[in-house]
Amino acid sequence: MEGALSSSTTYKEKEKQENVEDHEILKNRISTHPLYGLLVEAHLDCLKVGGISGDLDLEGDVSRDMKQLDKKYKASENRQSDLDHFMEAYCLALGKLKEAMEEPQQTSMAFISNMHLQLKELTGSHQPEPATSLSGESYN
Repeated sequence: MEGALSSSTTYKEKEKQENVEDHEILKNRISTHPLYGLLVEAHLDCLKVGGISGDLDLEGDVSRDMKQLDKKYKASENRQSDLDHFMEAYCLALGKLKEAMEEPQQTSMAFISNMHLQLKELTGSHQPEPATSLSGESYN
C-alpha cells in the first residue's frame, strides 16, 4: 500500500512540475510575441481612461494601431497560430473597451463644458469661451 501511495505522490508532483513548466513556456511565448507590446499598451490605455485629460485624442494611438494590426494580420491569416489569433482578438477587444469607456466621459465633458458656458453667460462674463469637446469640436 505504501508503494502505491508513494507512486501516486510522485506522479502528482511530476504532473505539477510539468504544469509549472508548461505555464512558464506559455508565459515566455506570450511575452515574446510581436503583439505583446501593443497588448500591454492597449491594457494601460484602458486603465488610464479614468483620468480625464483635455488633450485626449478621440481616435487614440491604440485605435490607429488596431486598424494597422487588422490590415497586417489579415494579410498573413493563413500562417497564424492560435496564440496569434488570441493576441489579435485581445488587442482589438481592449481597443474597443477603451473607446466604449471613453464615450460616456466625452459626453459628460461636453455637458460640463456647455453648463460652464451657460453659467458664464448668466453671470455676465464679457467674453464667453466656446464650449468644446475633447476632440476640439465647438458645441455652440
